[in-house]
Amino acid sequence: MGITVETSQAKEHSPELTSAPVPSTHPLKIAGAHRRAQHNISQHWFRDAKRVLVLIAADLATYFALRTLVRGARDGQFGSAATDLATALFDRGFLGGQEFTVALVLSLMLVGAYGAGERRQDTGRVLSGTALAALMVLYQAAWQRQLAVVSLQFVATVAVVGTALVGVRWLVDRFVRRVRKNRPPSRAILVMHDGASWQGVRDHLFDVREFCIHDTIRLGDRTSGGIDKALKSLVGVIGYREADTVILWTDLNDEEFAYAVDVALASGCRLLAGPRTPATAGIQPKSVWVDGHALIELTAPRLQAWQLVVKRTIDIVGAALGLIVLSPVFAVLTAWIRLESAGPVFFSQTRLGRRGRPFQCLKFRSMRRDAEAMLTSDPELHAAYVENHFKLPAESDPRITRSGRFLRRTSLDELPQLINVVLGHMSLVGPRPIVPDEIEHYGGGAPLFLSLKPGVTGVWAVGGRSEIGYPDRARMELEYMRTWGLGTDLGILLRTLPAVMLRRGAH
Repeated sequence: MGITVETSQAKEHSPELTSAPVPSTHPLKIAGAHRRAQHNISQHWFRDAKRVLVLIAADLATYFALRTLVRGARDGQFGSAATDLATALFDRGFLGGQEFTVALVLSLMLVGAYGAGERRQDTGRVLSGTALAALMVLYQAAWQRQLAVVSLQFVATVAVVGTALVGVRWLVDRFVRRVRKNRPPSRAILVMHDGASWQGVRDHLFDVREFCIHDTIRLGDRTSGGIDKALKSLVGVIGYREADTVILWTDLNDEEFAYAVDVALASGCRLLAGPRTPATAGIQPKSVWVDGHALIELTAPRLQAWQLVVKRTIDIVGAALGLIVLSPVFAVLTAWIRLESAGPVFFSQTRLGRRGRPFQCLKFRSMRRDAEAMLTSDPELHAAYVENHFKLPAESDPRITRSGRFLRRTSLDELPQLINVVLGHMSLVGPRPIVPDEIEHYGGGAPLFLSLKPGVTGVWAVGGRSEIGYPDRARMELEYMRTWGLGTDLGILLRTLPAVMLRRGAH
C-alpha cells in the first residue's frame, strides 16, 4: 500500500534491455502474453482486495474504539466534564450503532476512499465519506429533533470520526511501508528515448514505492514513422521480467501509442505515462466529457466560492476560539514583555496579503524597541540580513531580547496573528506572509502565490520552517497552491502542533 524506486541493476546505471527483439506476432509470444495477462489481472485484483480489506478493518477498528471511548465518557470514566460533553454531543443511541457502521463503509466506497494510489490518504475524500454517512443516519433525526442539536452532532461526528480515520490511515500506511521496506508490489518496464536522462526520471520517481523498474526499453531516432524496433520487444520484455506495469516516459506517434496500449491490455499490465516536462509534475490529469467529446483536464479552478466561504467560516470560528482559550497566555506574555523592555507589546511589519495587498502582520515583540534602527544603521548587519533571506540567525542577532528568544523557540510570537485572521488579513492555513522584497523568489508563480490569504501555519511551517530556505520554500508553497483544498488545510492543522512541540525549524 505504500509507494522506492529500485532497479534490477546498479543504481548508477539504468536497467537496459540487452536481448534481441523477438517478433511480437509469434504464436508462442501471444500465448505467453495471454498467460501473463491472467497472472497480472489476478495479482492486481489481489492487491486491490488486500488494500480494501485492510482499510475497512482499520476504519471499523477506529470507529469501534471511538464508540468505546464515548461510552466510557458517558459513564463517567473520564471525569464529569467529559461526561457532560459526551452526553451533549453523543447521547445514547446516537448514530444507530451498526447502522452507522454500514453507512460509513458504503460512503467511503462511494467517494473513492478505498481506491488505489493517494486516494486512500485523501483527507477530503475521508471527510466527505464521513459526512455522507452521518447525513444518512441523522436525516430522520433532523425532522424529529431540534435542527441546531442535530447540526452540532453532525459537525462533531465529522470532526471526531473523520480526523481519527485520517490519522489511523496515515499510521497504517507508514506501518505497511516499514514492513514491506524495499519490496515494491509491482514490477515495471520503463519506455524512454535513447539519450534521455535516466537520472532525471529517477529524481522524479525517487519517493515512489508502488513499483520497481526492472528493465528499460530505449527508443531510437524519431525521424521515421511506424513502430520503433525496440518497442516491438515490449511483449517479450514483459514476459521475461514478469512485469505488470509499463511506464511511458516519452512521446510516441499514433501507431506506437496504439501498439503500447494493445500490448498492455493483452498482457494485463497497468499503463502509466510520465509528465512531458518537470513543470507538469504537480498536474493531476483526469478525463472529462464536454458536449460528448472526451478531453483531458490538466488543471481545474481550485478557488471555488463555496470552499472559500467554508474556509473563512473556519478561520473566524477557529481564531475567535483560539483568542478566548489562549487569553491567559496572552496576559502572561504581555506582562513579561512589558517588564523586560520598554515599548509596545505587539510588533507589526508590512507583509503581502491576498492579491498583493499590503497589511500589518502582528507578532509579540521579540526584539528591542530600536531594532529597525539598529538594522538600517549597521551596513554589515543589514547585508547579513538580506543575504540570509531577510532573517538573521537568532543566536547572532543582537536585537532579540531574552523573552524574545523564548517566544521564537516556542513559536508563541506568532499567536497575535489570530487577530489578523479575525480581521480578514490572514487565514489559519496558507502560504506564510512575506515581505515585499521576497516576492521575486516566486518568479512566474507570484500571481498563484498571492491568490490565497497568507496563513498562520502552512506547508512550509510544518515542513521545517527556517531549515528550508529559497528556492525550496517557494517550490513547497507553490505546490501547496496548485493542490489546495480543505482536506489539505486540515492535514496541515493536524501536523502543526507536533511541529511546534518539536520546535522544528523555530529560532
